[in-house]
Amino acid sequence: MKINTIFATFTIIVLLNGFLSIYGATIFVEDHSIDYEIDGGSVIFIDLDSDFIELIVYIDATEDGILQISIPRALLDAKFDELDDIFFVIVGGFDTEYVEITNGEDTRTLLIPFFVGDTEIEIIGTETLDEILEEIIIEPEVVIPSWIKSNAGWWAEDKIEDLDFVLGIQFLIIEGIVSIPPTEPSNSNSQEIPEWIKNNAGWWSEDLISDSDFVLGIQYLISNGIMVI
Repeated sequence: MKINTIFATFTIIVLLNGFLSIYGATIFVEDHSIDYEIDGGSVIFIDLDSDFIELIVYIDATEDGILQISIPRALLDAKFDELDDIFFVIVGGFDTEYVEITNGEDTRTLLIPFFVGDTEIEIIGTETLDEILEEIIIEPEVVIPSWIKSNAGWWAEDKIEDLDFVLGIQFLIIEGIVSIPPTEPSNSNSQEIPEWIKNNAGWWSEDLISDSDFVLGIQYLISNGIMVI
C-alpha cells in the first residue's frame, strides 16, 4: 500500500456545552482536497489505496460519533454503467450503512457513523485517481520492417513490380502489423493502380505522410478489387 503525502488545514473547532467536540478540516490527498467534520473523535490521516480502490480514513474515536466527508470524484468514485453507484463502507471491520447527503458534479458527501474505539473507516468505490487519470493505455510500439518501406519507395520509382509491392502489404496485414478496417469490395474491373497511390507510397517511404494516410490508399486498392487480402 502506498502512503500518500498528506497536508491538513484545520478550519473549525467548536465546543458545545463542554462535552461535544466537532472538528472540521481540509486534508489534501494526491493534490485533491477532502473536507470533513467529525463528531466524537479526530481524523489522524487519510490514505488513498489505488490497488483496492478505496479511501482509508484513520481516526481516533473517543466516543460514538459521525464522520462527514466530502470526496472529490476525481480522487475516488463509485459508478455502474456510467451512473452513480453506492460506496461500500467498512468501519472497524464491519459493513456499515451511511447516508449520502450531497451528490454534486465534483464531490460526493457522506455521513458515516462509528463507535468508540474504532480506528479505521474504509470507503470503497469502483474507480480511483489512477484509473480516472490513467485510464491511459500504453499501446505497444508498432514496428514496420524497413524492407516494406524500401519496397514502397522502389515501387513508387518503378524499380519493382506491382506484385512485389502487394506481397509486402499482404505481409503487414497477415502479420497484424497494419490493421485495415473492414472494406467492402466494389464491382470495378479496373486493375490499374492509380498514380496517387504510388505517390503516397513514395512519400510514406520517406516518412512524409503518416501510416494512416498510407492505409487510406491500401483501403482504396482493396475496395476496388485491385488488391485481394
